[in-house]
Amino acid sequence: MKLDVPTLLVVLAAMSQMACLSLMSNWLKSRPERHVRLWALALQIGALSCVLLLLRGRIPDWLSIGVANAGTFVTLGIAWNGARAFNGRRPRWLPVFIAPALWLISLQFPVIGGSIAHRVAISSVLMAPLSAALAWEIWARGRDALVWRGPFACVPAAHTLFLLVRTVWALTTDVPPDLLHGGSLLSLGILEPILMMFAATIIGLRLTDERLKNMLKRAASVDGLTGLLNHGAFMDLAREQVEQTRKAEEAVTLLLFDLDRFKQLNDRYGHAAGDAALKLFAGIVRQRTRDSDLVGRVGGEEFAALLVGCGADRGRFVAECIRADMASEPVVFATHRIQVTVSIGVMTVSGPKADFESLMVLADEALYAAKRGGRDLVFQAAS
Repeated sequence: MKLDVPTLLVVLAAMSQMACLSLMSNWLKSRPERHVRLWALALQIGALSCVLLLLRGRIPDWLSIGVANAGTFVTLGIAWNGARAFNGRRPRWLPVFIAPALWLISLQFPVIGGSIAHRVAISSVLMAPLSAALAWEIWARGRDALVWRGPFACVPAAHTLFLLVRTVWALTTDVPPDLLHGGSLLSLGILEPILMMFAATIIGLRLTDERLKNMLKRAASVDGLTGLLNHGAFMDLAREQVEQTRKAEEAVTLLLFDLDRFKQLNDRYGHAAGDAALKLFAGIVRQRTRDSDLVGRVGGEEFAALLVGCGADRGRFVAECIRADMASEPVVFATHRIQVTVSIGVMTVSGPKADFESLMVLADEALYAAKRGGRDLVFQAAS
């Protein structure tokens, strides 16, 4: 079966347009997503470029060859900037127009402008770095571990490989003089971008939805003021961690914190000062704990930290450091420098004795022992 190039160009233009409309519909639902707008713009330019290619022979060559191919370079460049926006990076517009400029300049040389083989090779060579940059931006530059990053990056990576193969093919075989009626090999060259466009659009939407769901899930598990885990998330994750340490017979230490005289602070200086104290303490705890430790705000002025693989001595040391840091660093609010202290209860268990509910009860008893002892104290329960 012979693949018809003009028909494939029509399909590619139509798919690009439909993908553009799909992305714009997605963007209208979530206006802050700038990367969706950029990807939609890239697809729109791609669709227009296909139309110009399709009109070869009916419009001047500088449009059907020069501008049409320049548009495909711009399409990839804008898609690359869309990936940068997705990763929270600022767009860079200068690289987007380097390839189109080089393409238009190269056409002024008869050896290139008058040779379809050289034009195919030059366009492939100019497009390959843009496609590779898109794959790299999606895969390596992201700060989040999204499942769909890998499949999405594979699409432009495969396109890069295809462009390199096309370059070799153009320079080593007799390229038909009429691209629109050039046979199956040229038709496959048009079919590949269609498949790439379809895959990239579907996976791009999945990637966007995946991150949105992750953000919503994180928002539901994080305390809005301090950025720590909220009560429900901390309790669920801590219960799982303690169960895992029980099976592995590791030590685990739970620290419970309560800011001293917090109600008086709110009554005297206002709730904004109380919020400042909570945020200050949350920062101190984050600095003194590891990334693998669980830290959460479990009440109004109550916090908890679960230190996995941490014995009693280390647990008390961390607690003392946190207590000392809080006592030495005043809460700066308006013109006030407010001294706030914290009481801490510490409990360590290991092996078969590791039970989350018992751990919470014993750490809570230790916390109240620190309160009764005069506050600004660390009290460690007997293991």
